[in-house]
Amino acid sequence: MSNIPTKSILVICPSDIVLTGLFEILKGSQAEEIIQLHRGDEIFDYPALAGHFLVIASPEEIEKSSALIRKILSTDGSVQFMNLQLEPVAVNTNQAVNLFDSPALICYKANEIMNSFPANQSKDTNAELTRRETEVLKLLTKGYSNKEIADQLFVSTHTVISHRKNISEKTGIKSASGMTMYAILKKIIDVNDIDTADLI
Repeated sequence: MSNIPTKSILVICPSDIVLTGLFEILKGSQAEEIIQLHRGDEIFDYPALAGHFLVIASPEEIEKSSALIRKILSTDGSVQFMNLQLEPVAVNTNQAVNLFDSPALICYKANEIMNSFPANQSKDTNAELTRRETEVLKLLTKGYSNKEIADQLFVSTHTVISHRKNISEKTGIKSASGMTMYAILKKIIDVNDIDTADLI
């Protein structure tokens, strides 16, 4: 029997449409369970919750319910909060997501926070990219194909594919646009060096 604490996401929003949309997006994250609530006080309907929790809610809901949520959820794990922005405004922090963000970016930000939760030593892995993986990622963000990257780095196409697989496993991201957003957020590339039309 495993004693590794579970990682769950709690989404709080009065809109069923938003809850359903975020549920579908966050199924691609590392969360083992996604719980949907209309209000923070509905947490009382879930008395047996345990593990680590990422709570995604509007800043107003977090202000209103964070003390209650922490009191109920933080008995044997940790609780982190992420602001949910419903207006189409730019969000340049990992502590907030915008409903208009790409699914890959929303999952990436959720995974970043969940990766910060304390982990059992046996499950702990080094998610840092190697120097070569970083080089491959930079070329990927410029739109190069596997063969073009192989030619640039003087390696085989098979090696590039292997590096891409490792990058995906370490970041939890599979799409090129998601990897580009990862590279921007990690300051591996400058946002001014890419054509933002490629991200759409």
